[in-house]
Amino acid sequence: MSEPDALVAPQASFVMALPPGWSRLPVRERERPLLLALIEEIVADALPASLPRDSAEPWRGELRKRLTGAALEARDAGATAVYLPTRPVDGFTAPASLIETEVEDDGLASPAEVIAAVLSDPHIDATEATVDGASALRTDTTTTRVQQSGDWPEVATRQVVYTIEVPHREGRWVVMSFSAVSGDNPSQDLSDALVLLFDALMTTFRWTDVPGVDPSDLESRLAEIASR
Repeated sequence: MSEPDALVAPQASFVMALPPGWSRLPVRERERPLLLALIEEIVADALPASLPRDSAEPWRGELRKRLTGAALEARDAGATAVYLPTRPVDGFTAPASLIETEVEDDGLASPAEVIAAVLSDPHIDATEATVDGASALRTDTTTTRVQQSGDWPEVATRQVVYTIEVPHREGRWVVMSFSAVSGDNPSQDLSDALVLLFDALMTTFRWTDVPGVDPSDLESRLAEIASR
C-alpha cells in the first residue's frame, strides 16, 4: 500500500489510500481555490521551472486545460471529486480514473431494502460488500465501443462502482466509481489488474467523523491505513 504521504486528506467524511502518482481533485465550487492550487502543483511537478519556458509553456497550458476540463466534467456530472493518475510511475500512466460522489436518498426504503432490490435484478452484476463496517454494493460492468475513424481497435471501459451507505448520516451514500480503459487482450489483462488494485484500495477506506467514536488525529489515522 501507499506510504502516508500518498494518502488523501479527509475532504468528505472519509480517507483512503491512493496509488503512487495519483491525485485527488476536489470539484465543488467552494473548493475551487484548492483545485487551482493542486493543478499548479501537478503542472510544476510534471514540467518544472528549470525547463526552457518557450518549449515548456505550451505543454503547461495543455496540462492545465486537461486537468481543469476533467474536474469541470466531473462537477457537471454531480461528483465531489475526481481522482486521476497525474504522474507516471516507472514510465507508466494507468488508463484509469476514479469519480467520488455523495448522494442523498429521499426515499423511504432502508439501505438494506435498497441493496436487496439491486441484488435481485438479474440484469445487474452486483455483489454485497462491507466498507469499513458500512453496507455497500459493488457493481461491475463493461462497455465496448467501436472506433469509427482510422484503424483504431475497439475500446472497452470496465467500470466498478462501490455504493456505500454512510452509517452515521441517514439517507446519504458515498459512490466510488472506478473506470479502466482497455483495447486488445494484453490491455484487457491490464484493465483486470487495475480493477484488482481498486478493490484493494477500497479496503483502506475509513470513515473519519463517526458519532460516538473519538476521532484520532489525522497522522495516526493515515499511519493506521498505510500499515494495512
